[in-house]
Amino acid sequence: MTTTTNPIAGVARSAMLVDLNIKVYSGRKKDTYTQERVVVASHAASKRASSVYKNLFADCDELDAITKFQAKARAEHYRLTIPWSDNGSRLLPTKAMMEYKKTMNVYQNDFYQLVMVYLNKYDTLVAKAAFQLGTLFDRDEYPQRDVVGQKFAFFTSFMPLPTSGDFRLDVESEVQRELIEQYEIAAAARVQEATKDLWDRLHASLTRLSDRLVVDEDGKKRKFHDTMVTGALDLCELLSTLNVAQDPTLEKARRQLEDTLQGVEPDELRKHEGHRMEIKQKVDSILEAFDWGLND
Repeated sequence: MTTTTNPIAGVARSAMLVDLNIKVYSGRKKDTYTQERVVVASHAASKRASSVYKNLFADCDELDAITKFQAKARAEHYRLTIPWSDNGSRLLPTKAMMEYKKTMNVYQNDFYQLVMVYLNKYDTLVAKAAFQLGTLFDRDEYPQRDVVGQKFAFFTSFMPLPTSGDFRLDVESEVQRELIEQYEIAAAARVQEATKDLWDRLHASLTRLSDRLVVDEDGKKRKFHDTMVTGALDLCELLSTLNVAQDPTLEKARRQLEDTLQGVEPDELRKHEGHRMEIKQKVDSILEAFDWGLND
């Protein structure tokens, strides 16, 4: 009997899917009156030719802080996970789940603290908007405070990674085999793409190190922050967890960089040119030793 190897089975045992859901009140309102005037003035044939939105809070540091924090939280979510599907779900190694939840719980608490700062000042901010917007201000366009509060949300959701064994459909066996084959091909491509994301992160870190450790022809050393070294080491630790496909070549490259930077002090790299060049040569050797798939 012929058996089909499921390329995703191993990954499904060691990883799950996670979604980060963040909702933020935009503080914008479609300005139909101004839109109609713009359409008429431009002699446009359709009202759809232009869309005009009014910023209800023209200058609101509290709302801006929430928007910026949302971007920061998403960046951390992306850092701790690897891409999987177009709908936003990302791959999270099972052994990293507790650390991920701990990190996101902190972000969630900080998010709602910022929301409360905004909501506590909401009535004052509406009054400020009346002054800033002048004749553009319309109190009816501003929802009540409790309604606005419902427009904010921050939560994560976890799901098991489906395997071809999950295809239990009431269809002909031939059709079912075709669906399984199509899914396994797509899943294998996703695993490959997820692994490439890790290779890209490692390559970016190595390239940054190589560039900043250069001593120019005039003897001038390029400046760098301590985080260039500490961040590279953090990445090495993270990659050992995110490598759910257990790519041995990626693990080898990761370990070489980790061994190269272990015990390296950024200040020593700044002070001692010989040490600086030694580390750069090792970094360049790693860059030259592996196929980074840059032309794929």
